Amino acid sequence: MFSGVCCVSVRPATFCTATISSCRRRSAAVCGERSTQFHGSIRAAHADETVGVALGFQNERNMMKARAGIGATAIAAALFLTSGSRADVAGMDAAGSLQAQLTVARNTLLQHFREINDRSGLAPALQERIDSDVTGVAMSAKPAWMDQRSFVDYNTVMVRLDQSIVDQLASGRYHDIKAVRGADDLLMKSPVDGSLQPVAVYVPPSYDASRPVPLVVFLHGRTASENDVIASPTVRAAADATHAIVVAPYARGDSQYVDPASVDVYAALDLAAKSFNIDRKSIYLAGHSMGGYGVFIVGPKHPEDWSGVMAVSGGMVTETANDAIRGFAHLPLYLVVGSEDQIVPKGYMKKNADLLSGSGLEAHYYEQPGGRHAIDSLAVAFQRAWHDMLSRHPMALITPTPAPAATGAPNLGFPSPSPAPGPTLHT
Repeated sequence: MFSGVCCVSVRPATFCTATISSCRRRSAAVCGERSTQFHGSIRAAHADETVGVALGFQNERNMMKARAGIGATAIAAALFLTSGSRADVAGMDAAGSLQAQLTVARNTLLQHFREINDRSGLAPALQERIDSDVTGVAMSAKPAWMDQRSFVDYNTVMVRLDQSIVDQLASGRYHDIKAVRGADDLLMKSPVDGSLQPVAVYVPPSYDASRPVPLVVFLHGRTASENDVIASPTVRAAADATHAIVVAPYARGDSQYVDPASVDVYAALDLAAKSFNIDRKSIYLAGHSMGGYGVFIVGPKHPEDWSGVMAVSGGMVTETANDAIRGFAHLPLYLVVGSEDQIVPKGYMKKNADLLSGSGLEAHYYEQPGGRHAIDSLAVAFQRAWHDMLSRHPMALITPTPAPAATGAPNLGFPSPSPAPGPTLHT
């Protein structure tokens, strides 16, 4: 959902063209000045919306003939309000409410920019996140394959987590992970450098501290964040059905999960294991997109910590294959992909599964017909793989088949992930 724009405006005339990189180079005061421009444009757009609704347009042709003073937001509003669809109106109302909440979070961030950055170094990244979410929650951003209810649910959780992390860093009062029920975004101290690093958490409503439950550590994709994982209705539904707690570390953002990111992943695992009643024989590693690639980097560092590994819309590359084959020799692996994934090359995940199986590992392959790159477009295959992974016997009770010794890096025919920006979870 990241647009790479420092300040988002709803009117082209006042659109802020400064990139995030320029915001990082400039002081917080510069971004704050642009924020004033942003809020001024919102007030002007609201006035335009009132005019557009009052004119009572009947169709797009008449609307395009309206006086030039009506902005793009007013046109969109009039189209929605004259469509006769209550669902469209409800969706637009929800988007407006979420954008208002993001505006509050953005104001808090800018007012406390220096303190937040001193505490975490994350102020520019959080501003980028919120600015992109302002446009991402609009109904016009809903992908065709996603129903409106799921889209609103996804964004409602996303915005709540955005607000939570900003409020904690602004106030210096941090949430206790042990108190989490439902979804939250917290901060943990990294063992690498002592910095505060975000970690999103989902605790199902069924959680009973007297009974051990599974834990899934889930790695997010490129240009996404820890909150995208927890916001996914598909991930939360799978967690609810299996009574599993999900922890999604920020892991230094778009880090490709190289150190120190992998150290933070294991720190998040340790934090969750100490804070909840976790079944130590039911701890799993999962990842989507860059995170699917990342499980083959992070997992082999301490394979004894995991009972299974799931890669979604991302897998091994030539550089990570040998370590993965050696490290995962005793673990079951679950690979999930959509048949219409527009990012992962056709046949890539199947080739991963075949290589793992051919090397003596236990690999399971799931392909979602018509599925795209996003987790929520893979719901059936994803939940089947999730259930298969969590329902099997703990790996300590399974006699593994040793993998043959590696004799050089297997050539998968695919290079390491490109540094170019990847897709959002809505793609």
